[in-house]
Amino acid sequence: MDERLIDLGVVTDHADQLDIGPPPMVAGRRQWPFVMVLALLAAFTGGSGAGSSVEVLGVLAEHTVGFVADRGALYALREEPAVTAYDWGTGEERWSRSIPSNAGQVYLAADRAYIRHRPCTDATGWSLERLDPADGHQQWLAAGAPVAVLRIDQRPGLLLVDERAATCPPAVPLRNTPQTPVHLAAIDAESGVVRWQFQMPVGGRLVSPDVPGNDWFAIWYTDGHTEVRAAATGAVISAAQVPELADGPPTSVRIVGDLLVIVSVRLDGALITSYAHAPLSYKWQQLFQSVEPVPIAELAYGPVVVACGPMICVPNWRDIAVLDPRTGEQRWRRTIQLDAVGSGVLVARDREDFMRIRIVDWQTGVDRSELAGWGLVPMATDGNDDAAGTAAAAGTTYALVQKPDGDGSRIARINLHTGEVEILGQVRPIPSRCAMRGHRLSCLAGGDAVHLWKL
Repeated sequence: MDERLIDLGVVTDHADQLDIGPPPMVAGRRQWPFVMVLALLAAFTGGSGAGSSVEVLGVLAEHTVGFVADRGALYALREEPAVTAYDWGTGEERWSRSIPSNAGQVYLAADRAYIRHRPCTDATGWSLERLDPADGHQQWLAAGAPVAVLRIDQRPGLLLVDERAATCPPAVPLRNTPQTPVHLAAIDAESGVVRWQFQMPVGGRLVSPDVPGNDWFAIWYTDGHTEVRAAATGAVISAAQVPELADGPPTSVRIVGDLLVIVSVRLDGALITSYAHAPLSYKWQQLFQSVEPVPIAELAYGPVVVACGPMICVPNWRDIAVLDPRTGEQRWRRTIQLDAVGSGVLVARDREDFMRIRIVDWQTGVDRSELAGWGLVPMATDGNDDAAGTAAAAGTTYALVQKPDGDGSRIARINLHTGEVEILGQVRPIPSRCAMRGHRLSCLAGGDAVHLWKL
């Protein structure tokens, strides 16, 4: 699950009484008119120019050590330490709440903000607190640490893991110490209502999805027995013996889209094996070989396999390989670095030039656009500008990029469905982390200050 540390959440039915503008364009691929291509080329390669109008709404907070945003508010973690919430539309302070030093983190998941409390602070183990977006008071407190955002009856849910036998102060277990009981629970991301819970069987290993919105997860055992469980009920919906898990400890076991993917390092490379989850059954196997010379870490732990829009990605030290999820065959491979993924395109940087953005077509690996002098802006949200606010893991819909220009930057948005680029305007100072909601842009900029602009 993609974490934003300094998170918190809040949702209201009227979350955007500010002008949110039109919704993101739907997925689809179309050819851009030649005149538009020329105009975009001039805009992205030329000087500072006039640009779009950006109205400064003010500096919301200074001396900030953390910054995130959900669809209801902006949140700044101050040095005091305290969490302060600000209105998206006006920038006005809504409330501020002190947090004991080292007691917790503001945490963002499913486009909502929470406080994640460390063990031996609010409780013996990890705990998750939801704050009222209106006044910052506690709405509910759940035991456990969130590890994934699931889709439960078309609503976002959080998968929590809790070690019920934890002690304070935390103790490092001795070698060969028996595994302590692990409690699993799924809760509604908004209300905190427990949808199901159970103690994971002894010896079980949890496999939770990295990408928000899956409706299943898995538990496997060292004898190869593997269970696929429903996110809505926690019940087993399919099970099978998986020999790759019984042959010895795998390098990694991950959920990638609809597949359970197992990576095992061998002398001749990394063996990638995939299983369909419904029912749990063998699908394909491919031997992946990294480009020489291979880093020691990759030799020992193997490559990382991740979900990438409609494909499977194997990003490694020197390049990125894209595999067809149906067959495991390599579709293309390039010496670029993965930055952002969507249903339509991949946003990447050159390995040799980090300020050169490439918008790459998933199917062919060919650039749709190239933005020289531009770099990705890290996001303080989940990248979903969905006005409806369902956030059941619709996934990332856009990426922000910037081109430094004097003491400021030109900002643009890349639609990850279509690959189209929209210039938003010029902001000062240069941002280091941003959030966007409709016609509002907020960034941590100029070091440690949170700024708000109207687009």
